[in-house]
Amino acid sequence: MKTKRELVDNFEDYSDIRKEMFSKNEIDQLDAAAEAEIQATKSLQESVSAAVAEYMAREKIGFNELTRRLEVSTRITSKLVKGNSNLSMGTIAHLSALIGKKPRIVFE
Repeated sequence: MKTKRELVDNFEDYSDIRKEMFSKNEIDQLDAAAEAEIQATKSLQESVSAAVAEYMAREKIGFNELTRRLEVSTRITSKLVKGNSNLSMGTIAHLSALIGKKPRIVFE
């Protein structure tokens, strides 16, 4: 019996594996689900970024002061400001406490 690695090595790339394992309909469903997840992540990131920008404007603080107040690295602050962050629930709670807002996720 072949190992998973040996089976995977028979294919040129990931798309060949998908075609072998799934029907076109299943691939379309997987792609649609992945796209929906990407869009949901972007929406959440934009909401966090907007809340951070609003806080910075209200407090009249810059990037470095935000980093100090959040007690995180400049890399994390940059991701927050740019809307590229992938936050845990704990980080969201920490951020919301700092900016004085109650986080709320709404499923539409």
